[in-house]
Amino acid sequence: MEFEFTIKNYRCFADTKPAHFSIRQEGFIAFVGVNNSGKTTLLKFFYELRLLFQQMTRGGLKQALKSEDSFQLTSSVDYDQIFSKFNNRDIVISIKIPQIKTLKQETSLFPEEIVFTIIRQKKSPSFKVKIRPDNGFIPNEEGMKAIQELLTNTLYIGSFRNALNLGTTEKDYYDIKVGQSMIKMWREMKTGRNTTENEAAFRVTEDIKRILKFEQFEINSSSDDDTFQVFINNKSFKLYEIGAGLVHFMVCFANAAKRQPSLILIDEPELNLHPSLQIDFLTTLASYAKYGVIFATHSIGLARVIADTIYSLRKSKNGECELRPLEGTPCLTEFLGELGYSSYREMGFEGVLLVEGVTDVRTIQQFLRLYKKDHTFLLIPLGGNQFINGVCEQPLSELTRIPAKFFALIDSEKKSAKEPLASEREEFRKICEKIGIKCHVLEHRAIENYLTDTAIKQEKGNKYQALGYYESLDNMNQGWAKADNWRIARRMELRDIENTDLGRFLASI
Repeated sequence: MEFEFTIKNYRCFADTKPAHFSIRQEGFIAFVGVNNSGKTTLLKFFYELRLLFQQMTRGGLKQALKSEDSFQLTSSVDYDQIFSKFNNRDIVISIKIPQIKTLKQETSLFPEEIVFTIIRQKKSPSFKVKIRPDNGFIPNEEGMKAIQELLTNTLYIGSFRNALNLGTTEKDYYDIKVGQSMIKMWREMKTGRNTTENEAAFRVTEDIKRILKFEQFEINSSSDDDTFQVFINNKSFKLYEIGAGLVHFMVCFANAAKRQPSLILIDEPELNLHPSLQIDFLTTLASYAKYGVIFATHSIGLARVIADTIYSLRKSKNGECELRPLEGTPCLTEFLGELGYSSYREMGFEGVLLVEGVTDVRTIQQFLRLYKKDHTFLLIPLGGNQFINGVCEQPLSELTRIPAKFFALIDSEKKSAKEPLASEREEFRKICEKIGIKCHVLEHRAIENYLTDTAIKQEKGNKYQALGYYESLDNMNQGWAKADNWRIARRMELRDIENTDLGRFLASI
């Protein structure tokens, strides 16, 4: 399900250049831009106005349609600070909502669009609501639940994540616990009576242990709740002795595990992390969310590798911020430059693996983890037929001039075992062979055809089932989004793929 937002006169987004973007219930969205271009403003939009959305979705929409209503800002910011400095007009927020087909009616009677107006000429936060069409409606239960989860159960993680060093503070840093509050939260999660939280704390520990390749890892609160004691490979360390990257993992994962949000909003996820860990960090963080992650970043390379949708931001001469979709993919050599591949190579990376698209980056990363190769290969999405064709020789040849080992893994898209490979894919394979790229074409139709029934049911529920070898996900009566493939792959074990052609290829590289 996808929601379209248009935001006017909120902070740096005036109605002359409104922010227009879409949010899906699953996947990754990236806001890319230089400092002070509006990236953080968009993340804070969901944080600051969360209580307004909660009020609307918890039975207050019909009441709000009758008259103006008051609400509270989530943050302690002054009310007048959330308005545009470029005019004196109200904030207008439009949310277009997909219509949901039901068994009883062709389309739901949930409104197609909800328009909030936050009134500027008031001493305290006030808003009014209109719906389109405005000839009355019956709220569709599924639609109301979807928008409520997406807008109200969010976790905003700001860019300052050495927050444990704030000392003996009980205050939160936006949505995350910091200082003594964080330490007490961890102690309660790990040793309290809530078994779900006990298991969540164990999961956080195991995730950090896996990402950082520790043989043994444990986090304990000190007896006075003043600091953490960390055991790494059976050696004891105080908080000030460990690196900022490890603290980064502890803060983000623990807060996400505690909150169990539908959507995570994070500013600069690349902070304090080597490029080889950034994708793993984001996918692991997203595994704590029901739907996905929206992140603001300076790294266009990171955004291109992992995000399903990318928006670029820039600031105009008069100070207004402008948001637009980032269209197209650069040539592959430019792509590697954006990612800073030289830093990967210096750290001992074994090569580059080209895959179909961004959803495959996340899925193949999970499979490489089973072979302990998830941090030794840089995964690059080819953008489907954009590069998988018979005219790709020049960009691929330019790529191979870079001193690295190159591999490619593409779908067969075959509908049966006897069906020949499509001409464009066969030509791509031959070009790879010609220029020295080891290319493997999957025997099954696509990556999702390797996902096991057990893993699918564990992640999606018992009404879902595995695909046949050549069955298309689009033709399933009960299918799932490709953006969920990586979540299913996380639940698989080495024995699930090691005897397949996919597993043998990953083992060979």
